[in-house]
Amino acid sequence: MSWKEVYTSRLMSAQEAAKIVKSGDRFWTPLLLGQPAMPIMDAIADRKDELKDVEYCFALVLRPYKIFKPEYRDTFKLVCGFYSTPHLQELAKSEWSNFWPAQSSDIAIKNAHRNRVFPRRTGIVLQVTPPDEHGFVSLGLDTFYTEHIMDQCEWIIAEVNSNMPRTYGQTNFHVSRFTAFVENPNPVIAVPTPEANEQERKMAENVVSLLRDRDCIQVGIGAVPAAISKLLEHSGLKDLGIHTEMAPAGTHRLVEKGVVSCKYKKINPGKIVLAFTMGDKELYDYLGNNPMVEFRPTIYANHIGIISQEENMVAINGSIEVDLTGQICSESVGNLMRTGSGGQLDFVVGSFWSKGGRAINLVPSTTLNDTVSRIVPYTTWGSRVTVPRHYAGFIVTEWGVADLYGRSEPERAEALIAIAHPKFREELEKAGRERGLIKKKTF
Repeated sequence: MSWKEVYTSRLMSAQEAAKIVKSGDRFWTPLLLGQPAMPIMDAIADRKDELKDVEYCFALVLRPYKIFKPEYRDTFKLVCGFYSTPHLQELAKSEWSNFWPAQSSDIAIKNAHRNRVFPRRTGIVLQVTPPDEHGFVSLGLDTFYTEHIMDQCEWIIAEVNSNMPRTYGQTNFHVSRFTAFVENPNPVIAVPTPEANEQERKMAENVVSLLRDRDCIQVGIGAVPAAISKLLEHSGLKDLGIHTEMAPAGTHRLVEKGVVSCKYKKINPGKIVLAFTMGDKELYDYLGNNPMVEFRPTIYANHIGIISQEENMVAINGSIEVDLTGQICSESVGNLMRTGSGGQLDFVVGSFWSKGGRAINLVPSTTLNDTVSRIVPYTTWGSRVTVPRHYAGFIVTEWGVADLYGRSEPERAEALIAIAHPKFREELEKAGRERGLIKKKTF
């Protein structure tokens, strides 16, 4: 059969594709823009009375699929690797919260272990471009864990979206790999770049002060990273590289101005390497069909052994709180999960082992209208530690920078108190003494 015949023979409606799912299955959707639109997922959910014991694994889901509603819990068990979006944060507060700890780099490996411990027939529902003249579809703007979950699947359902741009890198798969295709042109979800407030702009300024020409950067998501990109445009820095999980906001403008060239990178020289993106249409238009941009799965992009081979690798990520020893919590507020493990530790460790590398963690000094300090004597009860203290590097607040590399615990405590909000410094010093971290000076 020709590839066109294979494709046509597997083309079906969302309702027909939904019938591929069987009782006892485990199925996945990819991250963010790799996720299908509503029709296939809601058609699966509509089978709740005929299916039993189906497990749905996901992370950072953008769309409010029916399957998340309480009336579907008898049929569908939910397993979440990253919350963050509004409807998932509501799920995190509910009795059905079921968080699965996994780093971005090891999700497929952890899923293989899950299949070993809890064997199930496995599938995935994803979004792809239409096939090219050779019969290959592209994963487009997300390669996060998709390929290596596909490798563990007995069935693969692809929603074909003519609005998804093709991309370079590890993104192309022949139509023969797929069980079913459902054509559904739909807009690629775009979100405006968040505007930074004064506190966030000061943090961004402190971060940019730590950067040097020829650094290779990884930047996370949010208002501060967007502010960092804007500052970089006028920073005078040049020849930066990008090896990241997510494309920074304004990447295209940084390339146009010569701030980013990637020509001094040791791994994938001349290339921007990333695993996914989320931003505006202008960013998508730049990343699509661009030979300078390579989308890779996180088992490569986030692999510590790959990251550490870059020189001057700088990991820039946001956090929720930091205790006086340098333990960094970035995914929960107490017992309430807000995000997930993600790729933060991958890049923190990778940058530590990079020649000239460093990790920068951003934490606003306060929350709740300056009533609560985010630099704390002890981590909040129940909080998950994302970065252990022995890998903590630079901590940045709007009040300054604390370099924890090479410092003892008492020296760390003093450095962190110095960048806490002034109204909490005396309280933190007292707590540090009670904890035995701040000693009497010896003269």
